[in-house]
Amino acid sequence: MDSGKTLTNLDELKSVLGSFGISSELDWIAVVLFARNLVRDLTVFTDPAKAEMQRAIFAELATKDLSDERYAQIIETLDIFIMNNIATRELEQALTEEKRSAAALLAEMGGLIETIRGTRKHQEVRLEDFQDRTVGVIKESEDRSVIVSKVRGIFKELVSEFQEESQEWEKLASELQRTATFDPLLTELYNRRAFDAALTKAVRRSRETETSLTAFMIDVDHFKSVNDTFGHQVGDEVLKALASIISSQAVQFQGFVARYGGEEIIVMAEGLTEERAFISAEAMRQDVQRYDFRVREDGKFSDLPLKFTVSIGVAMLRPEWGPAELVQAADKAMYEAKQSGRNQVRILRNGTI
Repeated sequence: MDSGKTLTNLDELKSVLGSFGISSELDWIAVVLFARNLVRDLTVFTDPAKAEMQRAIFAELATKDLSDERYAQIIETLDIFIMNNIATRELEQALTEEKRSAAALLAEMGGLIETIRGTRKHQEVRLEDFQDRTVGVIKESEDRSVIVSKVRGIFKELVSEFQEESQEWEKLASELQRTATFDPLLTELYNRRAFDAALTKAVRRSRETETSLTAFMIDVDHFKSVNDTFGHQVGDEVLKALASIISSQAVQFQGFVARYGGEEIIVMAEGLTEERAFISAEAMRQDVQRYDFRVREDGKFSDLPLKFTVSIGVAMLRPEWGPAELVQAADKAMYEAKQSGRNQVRILRNGTI
C-alpha cells in the first residue's frame, strides 16, 4: 500500500473526527468509519440512498453530543435505513410469498386427507351393503344363473363408485402437486423450490453427458417506480405479462422457467451454445420492450401503454461450479446489465462480462 496515500487518509480521518469532537471513543469512531467508508461500498443501496444515510448520520454527529442516548439514536437511524432498503423489502416479500404458498399447500393437503378419510368410511359402508345385498340375493333365489347375474350387477355398481372416488383422489393429488410446484401469483411459472430441485438434477446431467447448461436471470427495470406510481396490483399484472412473454420464448429452447423472487425470473436451459443463449436472451428482452401493456382502470384500459423493460444476465455452467455458483454468475451478469444502463443483456464469459 502507498504510505503517502495512507497518511493522507489518516489525516483526513483525524480531521473528520476532530470536527465532531471525537478523539478516542471507539463506538463513535466506528460510526464515522461506517458512514464515511462502508456505506460508500455497500451494493445493496442506491447512490441517493447512501447519500441520504450519510447526511442523516453526520447531522447527528454535528450536534457533538456523544452521550449513550445519542449513540442509540444513531443506531436506530441506521436500523431504519437498513430495514427499509430495497433488498430487505424484497426479501420480506419473498418470505411472505413463501408463507402464503406454504399455507395454500397445507390447506389443500388437509382437504385431501379429509377426502380420503371420508372416502374410506363411505367404502366401508358400501362394502357392508354389498355383502348384505349379496347375501339377500342368494337367499331369495335358488337359480344359480340369476344369483350370478344379480351379484355381478351389484359388483359393477360398487366398482363404478370406487372408480369415481379414485378419480377424485387423483384430481386432488394433481392440484396438490401444482400448488407445491408452481408460483402462487405467476401460476404458469415454477416456484423457487421446484427450480432448485430441477437445477440440481440438471447440473448432474450436464456433468454426466458433458452438455451445456445455461441460466438466464431476468429482472424488471425500475419495478419499484411501477408499484409506487400505479400500485401493487398493476405491478402484479406486469409480472404476469412478463411471465407469459418469457414462457412463450423459453418454449422454443425447452427452457425451465421459474419465479426466483420479487420481480426476478430465472430460466434454465440445457444444450445451448453460448451464441444461441445470447440470441435467446436478446429475443426475450426485445419481446418485453415491444409489449403493449395497458393499465386497467374502472373497467377500461388506458389509452397509452405502460412500457417496461428487463435486464438479463446469462451464465453457462463451468466444470468447477455447482448450482449455486451458476445462479450467482447469472445474477452477477444481470447486475452488470443494470449498472450499464438497463434494458440489455450481459453474458458471463471466462469470469468476465
